[in-house]
Amino acid sequence: MSAINIQNQPDRYVISIDKKAVSKEFMLDLLERLQLEQLAQKLDIDESILALGEEINANWWQQNKHRFIKE
Repeated sequence: MSAINIQNQPDRYVISIDKKAVSKEFMLDLLERLQLEQLAQKLDIDESILALGEEINANWWQQNKHRFIKE
């Protein structure tokens, strides 16, 4: 048996992972990431959110770059 086994059932995926293959902390982080991804997929957003994010990052950088780069 491999360290990771995936069973495809009609209504779900069943994933089995050998405890020796990954730490408990890794599993908790992975599950949290999966939950966040699942919630993000439920959001009804379009591509304009990416432009807004880039604008926010650019503005933040202009206001804070002096903290990281000496001019």
